[in-house]
Amino acid sequence: EMSKLYSGLAPHLTDLEKALSLIRTAQSIDPTYCDVHQQFAHVYFQQERYIEFEEEMVQSLMCQFTMGQAMNNWNAYWKVVLQQQGGNGKTARVRYDGYMKRIQEEVARGEREEEMKSRGGGDGSRPGVDN
Repeated sequence: EMSKLYSGLAPHLTDLEKALSLIRTAQSIDPTYCDVHQQFAHVYFQQERYIEFEEEMVQSLMCQFTMGQAMNNWNAYWKVVLQQQGGNGKTARVRYDGYMKRIQEEVARGEREEEMKSRGGGDGSRPGVDN
């Protein structure tokens, strides 16, 4: 939460590198803490690191705690980016389509897990991931 202060919540404390350091620390303590993706995205956007922003937004969309705000940010971002003309707009469309495919696959996987879980076919955990 301290990273939010350094990423612009308190403008007089803004220090994006310090914010990133705190977010990385949180992620190292608990790799399953998915909220960090929204925070990474916020910092990367301010740093104009848009590809990294996009990657973190995909992860943020898949986090139950941040998906609502992430969806608002995602839609606003891509509305502007996809309207660009020329080469950048075309490469953006390819990236967007790839992200949407990943998101759809993750949603489908989650639905299959929920279905198996509801049928008593397992606990819904992913192999190799500690719960």
